[in-house]
Amino acid sequence: MGNITINVLGKEYSIKSAVEEKSLNQIANHLNQKVDEIIKTTKTVTTHNILILAAMSIANDYFQIKDLNESLVNRVESKSDYLLSRIKSQI
Repeated sequence: MGNITINVLGKEYSIKSAVEEKSLNQIANHLNQKVDEIIKTTKTVTTHNILILAAMSIANDYFQIKDLNESLVNRVESKSDYLLSRIKSQI
């Protein structure tokens, strides 16, 4: 676990984390992209409000992907159960 410096909204943050530096940089880049989108589409000027809106947007993306993943898992499980029952009926 080491200290890693990332840049968010032009400010450097030193983070002590077991997460790889490459991953933390990807996360920081994603956050910065969301922040840039917020800045372009809103009149909010405080850093706090911008970061809250970016966090809300990221959380929304997460839950959409989570729901899609759960749906896909359910479909795969359903199809697997169907195929397993077909195989068992042939034995």
